[in-house]
Amino acid sequence: MPMYVALPAGGVPRPAVLVIHGIDGLAGATQDAADQFAARGYVAAAPDLFHRGPPPTTFAEMSKRRWAHTDLQTTCDLDAAIAHLQAQPFVEAGPMGIIGFCMGGRVAYHMATTNPLLALAVDCYGGNVLHGEGGDAPIDHTADIRCPVLVLDGEENHNPPPSDVRAIEAALAQHGIVHEVQLYPGVGHGFMGGTLTPQGKDAWSRVWEWFGRYLETAPNDFVETHVRRVH
Repeated sequence: MPMYVALPAGGVPRPAVLVIHGIDGLAGATQDAADQFAARGYVAAAPDLFHRGPPPTTFAEMSKRRWAHTDLQTTCDLDAAIAHLQAQPFVEAGPMGIIGFCMGGRVAYHMATTNPLLALAVDCYGGNVLHGEGGDAPIDHTADIRCPVLVLDGEENHNPPPSDVRAIEAALAQHGIVHEVQLYPGVGHGFMGGTLTPQGKDAWSRVWEWFGRYLETAPNDFVETHVRRVH
């Protein structure tokens, strides 16, 4: 499984963060997000969840690959990525973070229900948290979450719609999970990428505050990037 890895300079082990791509795959926006985390002192790793089969080259192929993906595949892939990262000398062994965008937001929520090494999870407009993909829906296992969860979305989004976000918020509150949910007016899906709106800038500020609170590390002004393969 290919995995884009962005490293801070200095050679000192740092906490790791999984950056999970959306339906557009391991595109530039995901790699840019990983670079931002590395610039803030984290080892940032973005696994390619579409690695099964030939690399998709069109949006239609990516969409087909995305909807063929199952939660069991996700768990296997990301557990392997976590184990690989934990064994690297440049990673501070122990708690890690996870953030995802679009389908990656759902993945972040799902992994928070399954892997106790995660110190925090950030779900950025992740659709279908209320629906299973080859198994139970992630929301059905909210009680298994052992880390703080930040959910960021726009009121104009259709997947997930605001009603789903409020259902997620209610589930997190019901089970006593430390959480924050922010629904921004005037924006829909994908507002944290590209040229940032004021809502997107505010959302990123909340991401950095969340990581600073629950997985703090020292900032760095140099980023070294690699593409690694995890089997």
